Amino acid sequence: MHLTRQWKFTASILLVTALSASATIGASAVEPATGDPCDQAPPGHDCQVSCVEPHAACAESEKVIDTLKILAAAYAKGDLSTYEKYLDDGCTTFDESTKKLIVGKEAVLAYLKQKFADNAPNGSTPVLSFTIDHPYAKVTGNVAVVNFIAYKEIGGKHPMKEECKATDVFVKHGETWKKLHYRGRWRKIG
Repeated sequence: MHLTRQWKFTASILLVTALSASATIGASAVEPATGDPCDQAPPGHDCQVSCVEPHAACAESEKVIDTLKILAAAYAKGDLSTYEKYLDDGCTTFDESTKKLIVGKEAVLAYLKQKFADNAPNGSTPVLSFTIDHPYAKVTGNVAVVNFIAYKEIGGKHPMKEECKATDVFVKHGETWKKLHYRGRWRKIG
């Protein structure tokens, strides 16, 4: 079972022109099955979610993509506590700069802590916008693999734009999908 859908998710500190599908980012975690992660924005944050060329897909693929949107919103806001709720205890990530695998939820959180602080709205390199484009989710039982392209615009003293081709692996716990692994390499663009 899989999802072939193009989504564009933008969480921005700058004012985004409102479209009919736009809403605001939630200040607290939103379960994928109960609502949109773009509800209840803090001041200065706008969110735009749109779906282009939707295709019929399994409900589980859609839930995985909803979880990815929650994680993207948490990342863009520097909200590590919400992000943590969607990490599996045995999660891993690959650090491209050191070429090392980081293993376990506590180690991954320690690795992410400074990045989230720097990229928070009041951090030294705030994320001005974060976009996930072309996610493709393939669900097999209680495991899902999601491939996507991510873009981010960074503010601060050295503004820049970056792109990442990424893969996330999720595992299902009860009715909740949690991130098990992340691999992606950011590179400057434009």
